[in-house]
Amino acid sequence: MAAARPALSPRVASSAPAPRPLKAAPRRAPLQVVRPDTRIRTVGAIGSTLLLVVFVTLFVLAAIHAMLVQGQAQIDAINAENVVLETEVTRAVASLAAADSPEGLATQAAAAGLVESASLVMLTPVPDGALAAPIWVDPFGSGADR
Repeated sequence: MAAARPALSPRVASSAPAPRPLKAAPRRAPLQVVRPDTRIRTVGAIGSTLLLVVFVTLFVLAAIHAMLVQGQAQIDAINAENVVLETEVTRAVASLAAADSPEGLATQAAAAGLVESASLVMLTPVPDGALAAPIWVDPFGSGADR
């Protein structure tokens, strides 16, 4: 059995398009110089300005941060020096308190050659006029006035 072929209709048989009649070319408008769009320049200028402002702001912030870090380093150095000085002051106060104590005074008196008396003597105030007036002597004088 042979396969049956469909019969082609005369309209389908021709695959070439029919020629169209020529039309007259449309008349073109005369050419003109077109100015660039001002919106593009405005957006570019605004974008560049914003970028410059951001850059300058970041630069200023970095400079301020550098100054703060440098100032903090100086403050830390001064604080360390203050701690050392406070330690020295504390040692000096402790040494003064030890020297002013009764034990410290006794040690200093013994080092100066003073001895403790055998008996306790109470000092009483002297009434006014009971003592003679002091005689003034020039300590740098020739000695003739003594």
